[in-house]
Amino acid sequence: MIPLNELRIGNFIKGPLTLNGAFYPDISPIKPIELQLKLDHFLWFKANPELYQSIEPILLTEEWMRKFSSAREHELKWELHQYITVVKRYDKFFLHFSDKGLIHGVKYVHQLQNLCFALTGEELVLHENKAMAMH
Repeated sequence: MIPLNELRIGNFIKGPLTLNGAFYPDISPIKPIELQLKLDHFLWFKANPELYQSIEPILLTEEWMRKFSSAREHELKWELHQYITVVKRYDKFFLHFSDKGLIHGVKYVHQLQNLCFALTGEELVLHENKAMAMH
């Protein structure tokens, strides 16, 4: 479960959803799907506080980093913004901001999105040619 105060509209998460984007509250087993949060999802959470307990974070991977960057597959360094670079070292991802060096370890996709927004005031977006279908 992700603490609700860590989530923003636009964050990518895993959750059990119907095709129209409604959460399955009591049906199991439902395989969680990856999706981008919309305002409607937060309205569901407000009306049904137990529902957000069924969402999970998405582990940050090289595949996700390639979706946010134009880096080639063999590289372990991704430029996300003129001031932000992410590097992978020892199976962990670290965010560089400006010339400050390794400033923060990042484990989940929503954390990377939130850090990038906090540092730049801009949303981290998927490259169109690498974007996957999201609900």
